[in-house]
Amino acid sequence: MKIQKTKPLSKAYSREEQFSADLANHIEHLNVGSFEDAEIESTVGTRRADIVATGNDGVLVIENQFGKADWDHWGRLEAYARLKEASVAALVAESFEELMIVTCSLRNEDSKIDWYLIKAELSGHDELSFHHVSRPAIDIQVQRNKIEFSEFWAPIRVSGLFAGKPVPATGGSEWISKSIRGIELTLQIHKKSCSVVVYFYGDNRIDRRNRIVDLFADSEFEFEIGESTKSAKIVFPVSDKGKNDRDDWDEIRSGLVSLGESVFTRVMESDV
Repeated sequence: MKIQKTKPLSKAYSREEQFSADLANHIEHLNVGSFEDAEIESTVGTRRADIVATGNDGVLVIENQFGKADWDHWGRLEAYARLKEASVAALVAESFEELMIVTCSLRNEDSKIDWYLIKAELSGHDELSFHHVSRPAIDIQVQRNKIEFSEFWAPIRVSGLFAGKPVPATGGSEWISKSIRGIELTLQIHKKSCSVVVYFYGDNRIDRRNRIVDLFADSEFEFEIGESTKSAKIVFPVSDKGKNDRDDWDEIRSGLVSLGESVFTRVMESDV
């Protein structure tokens, strides 16, 4: 049996930016969903993501590198994916350490984003191939291909602060989110209630949460605070009506958007 030989990506590309450009032109080969309109060196704040693409499955963010994937690229991918409100995030490299593979699997258990680690191989004939090293569970991928969208969010997603991609319909709670300097603001509707919830992540999540709480301490807003091993949050109740109260959906939407915009504005005007 003849073994297929591979060679480093750097043998075919003098710079990682060249690899990004080639990858952007063949985004479908990654097999992570339906995306097009790929932009390389896409602006994210003061930095640039290697590739950002949009399509039927939302927003895809890609970081790619030669050689073994490092934690600096993983960290950038996490930041860019959240700031771009991505539905799919992928790190493309030639190899991955075991801890990163485990980390990616854990992310797929507790995140709304689908995370991928993808191995890129270059054959002796300069042919590229891609292999999923870590990815969402198969049932999640199948669900995305047979997706139904929520009627409740449709008017909100047409225009305004929370405009964007459609929201998948679920049998339970649904939400949309907006990122503010690494803080995640969500509008949430449940079967019998709805609320605006602000989430904080990272080692300083409690401190950041408390600084935002101070902004509302003397205001008319009612809120509760909470925390877990992964996040801290502030919950602003909107109504005791929810998905089950279809006749009141217009009222519920208005309340969610109004409070969400007010919270967003106050956070944006702060230095947190």
